[in-house]
Amino acid sequence: MIAHAVRALIFALAALSVTLGAAAGADVPWQDAEALRGETAQIQRRLFRAPDAALREDVAARLEEVRRLWSTRLRPAYEKAAPSRTELVDEAVGAFSEAALRWDPAAAASARARIWTGLVDGAFRAALSRLDAGRTQEAAGWLNIREYARTSRDTAASIAMREALAGRMAPGEARRVIGTELLGVYAGELRKAIAEARSHLAAGYGVQLAGALARAGGLHALLSESFAARLGTQQADGITQAFAQLDGPAGPQGAGLDALLVRIETLLATYAPASLAPEERDRRVRLLARFVALVPVEYGKGVRDGEIAIPFEYFEAGLFRDRAQMLFGDLGYDLAGRSPQSFDRLAAILRDMQALIAQKGDGAQVDRLAREAGTLLAETYGADLSKGGDGAALSLLPDILDEILLAGGAGDWQGAELKRLEAYALFDPEVEQRLMPRAPALALKMEADFWEGSAESPGLGRIVAARGPADELKLAVTRMKAATQEAARILDVRLSGLGAFLQSLAILLREGLEAVLVLACMIGALKASGVPARGPGGWRWPVAGGVTAALGGSFALWLAVGRLFALSTLQRELLEGLSALAAAAVLVYVTHWVFRKSYVGDWIAQIRRKAAATATGARAGSGAYPGWLSLFSLSFLVVFREGFETVLFYEALLIDAPAAPVLAGLAVGGVLAVAIGYVVLGLEAKLPVAAFFRLTGGLLAVLCVMLVGSGIRGLQTAALVSATPVAWFPDRPWLQIYFGLYPVYEALLAQAVVAGLLAVSLLGFVLRRKAALPARSDGI
Repeated sequence: MIAHAVRALIFALAALSVTLGAAAGADVPWQDAEALRGETAQIQRRLFRAPDAALREDVAARLEEVRRLWSTRLRPAYEKAAPSRTELVDEAVGAFSEAALRWDPAAAASARARIWTGLVDGAFRAALSRLDAGRTQEAAGWLNIREYARTSRDTAASIAMREALAGRMAPGEARRVIGTELLGVYAGELRKAIAEARSHLAAGYGVQLAGALARAGGLHALLSESFAARLGTQQADGITQAFAQLDGPAGPQGAGLDALLVRIETLLATYAPASLAPEERDRRVRLLARFVALVPVEYGKGVRDGEIAIPFEYFEAGLFRDRAQMLFGDLGYDLAGRSPQSFDRLAAILRDMQALIAQKGDGAQVDRLAREAGTLLAETYGADLSKGGDGAALSLLPDILDEILLAGGAGDWQGAELKRLEAYALFDPEVEQRLMPRAPALALKMEADFWEGSAESPGLGRIVAARGPADELKLAVTRMKAATQEAARILDVRLSGLGAFLQSLAILLREGLEAVLVLACMIGALKASGVPARGPGGWRWPVAGGVTAALGGSFALWLAVGRLFALSTLQRELLEGLSALAAAAVLVYVTHWVFRKSYVGDWIAQIRRKAAATATGARAGSGAYPGWLSLFSLSFLVVFREGFETVLFYEALLIDAPAAPVLAGLAVGGVLAVAIGYVVLGLEAKLPVAAFFRLTGGLLAVLCVMLVGSGIRGLQTAALVSATPVAWFPDRPWLQIYFGLYPVYEALLAQAVVAGLLAVSLLGFVLRRKAALPARSDGI
């Protein structure tokens, strides 16, 4: 079904492209512009490799195609529609050819950026001039050569052009809508290019820096008239002079270049092609608040005592600061109009943050700056907008998914992986914690798609690690964007009282029942074995102590994570995985002990001996039960493993639901869980001793296999264990949620190994019992 849908979508897009191309006429070869863009990207990738004869021949052939596409297909059309940009592209194509032939990737990256911005600039001017003349069909063809808004929705420009072609909108009105949107897109791309240039400069990436600088220069040329109209001649001239220094043959380097880029960012801070719509303004405020708040979180994890402790977290701190800078630029015009003092102070805060990050400075100072920025946003736009939150995360996820697609399409797979981890950090924990109580199947599906996916539909992590193919990456991104929209739809609706009660009940039963069953089976087995509850060898204090420590530890960790330090997404997954595996390891030992009690020894004689030993004050069951350390460890681990996550789920549920039904569901769920545990304990008095041990041994074995699956899954989502999807095991959310059975090879293999060990243990005791029966008969 998916394959048919995809083919149908591709066919529809192709048909639309052909229709628009035909409508625009043969002099709008927008397909050739995309082909030229693709060929130059292929050449750029090859320049990173060591040249040999075959590679040089391939590059030369591709260069010939680039020159042909420009000179015979594109140039004649641009000469008619946008002659002022033809010479710019002429120069850039020639420079690209020369750079590629001398195997200079930095110069080629610069020329390639100038080619594309020149094409986009000319197409933009051609589309608007055709609309001015009422020639909507030609304008539609030129509109295809553009940068698109980083959004999952249909854009206003596309809708306006469609309406103009259908005659339902006047060309002049369509021109206003299209011009406003495209100027906004290119303003955002300019800020992004400058932020990327600063990042590449700091990291020492010369090729990427050359491309970002050239892209910024080309976008400045496109926006120069708008700068003059919106900012005034004096400020627009200042921007032009700054870019002239940037483009000069003896332009600044190192700190001088960074200072010039900072100056350009400052000059652009109040530029907005048009006033933002209220909903777009609010969205940007939320995103700005979120990214500013994330900077100290990631920086605190990434830097310790002036040294980089975790490179990826340090990288994310800089990335989030850069995103905050871009959003601040989008809001600059609105913010300066509302509060010039707040505007100036926020600009200074972002500059200070960048300097501290580059110098690996004091993390407490970064945190203070972030808090101050949050206060300023709250004072200017209100407390609700300044909170950021998962709504902002969901609104940004489609943009980052598009960036993954763009990075993969350009062959920058390392960049695509960083974008993937950035997107996952937005999903987990905040979005996942709110989604898990309400739509656990969707939450699990989205998490899997961030990583390995399934055998039929590979996930982003698997595709990026394999470096393609591009078609699979596009399908995965499309699938993830659809899931993001569904998640947003679900989380936008506040729960009813009944829905809150049922979901609260489901959380406690789903997360707590496993621990209750383990404890009930273990206590019942200890009681049936004759181990006393109290005394030096009793089980009550180790079990009670482990449960109490786990509950206290869960709440303490929740408080500490919220107030003292932050766990990264991968660290939290690692904690969950390791605690599950540790619990499974202890449970294997306990299950082995239960199997032994099921099949070995004379039960009545053993229990009498233990009762007599208890009566005389001797240690009951000496050497015959797991011991206080094992009991304490297992009680602690099985409760702690679920406790922290359960607290987070309830905290998230209270965001969407009234408190009373949530607390009622918690209470009823607790009563049901305890009742189920009581039923299991009651079987100890109802069933024969051997039958009870066999029942609890089997149940503990199943729970042990579940813990192993959950533990391995945690390590996979912490990026420590690879994940290989399998087609032969069913991919069912209920199997994953309630039984820890994931359709991935590594988890299933570990579970099979543990199940095999338990089966061997059980089989050995059964055979020992059978061997002992004749001898016991002879002795009677």
